[in-house]
Amino acid sequence: MTPFAPIFMDLVGRPCLIVGGGTIAEGRARVLTTYGARVTLIAPDITAGIAEMLAEQRFVAHHDRDFRADDLDGMFLAVAATNLRAVNAQVVDAARTRGVLCNVVDDPESCDVQIPAIVRRGDLTVAISTGGASPVVTAQIRRELEAALRPEWADVLDLLGGLRERTKQRYPESSARAKAIRALLDDAQLMELVRVRDLDAASAYACAVLDLEGAV
Repeated sequence: MTPFAPIFMDLVGRPCLIVGGGTIAEGRARVLTTYGARVTLIAPDITAGIAEMLAEQRFVAHHDRDFRADDLDGMFLAVAATNLRAVNAQVVDAARTRGVLCNVVDDPESCDVQIPAIVRRGDLTVAISTGGASPVVTAQIRRELEAALRPEWADVLDLLGGLRERTKQRYPESSARAKAIRALLDDAQLMELVRVRDLDAASAYACAVLDLEGAV
């Protein structure tokens, strides 16, 4: 099987269809709605979690019936998440006919798109996928990364983002800029200030280390 390209995609406002109302469908729905997709759900039976999402109006629509091929008209992405292979195959065929990207639960060979496990720390997003080979391994790696990635990385990214333009002015060459930022990230004092959430002091310290005085 050809490896999937590790591409991040903007889903805000994109129309997406999920077929199925079980636990896996719920997980896919949480990911897609969290990242701004406009999700329609086709499922006669749903989990309690999906029912809560419906009450929160996180779906564009919910159709309490079986899948029809024309449900995919105008969709950007389809998720086939039923426990019936024949139904999932119908979703795949209808998606391919319409040029709609498709994710199929437990069938990586039929997928155009994989939806990975995710670890987030603010703007830092780490995606984990085994290409469908082992969801158990994916889950284990996610747990290990959640323990390894310290929460302060979110604050570090916010700090560097706030200083980005001044840093680019001070270091016009990308190689020099990268070297300066690497040195800053290796500085134990900065990371300690961030860890204790003394963020004003951390910002001032970063400015001093990066020699940003006078950079606007």
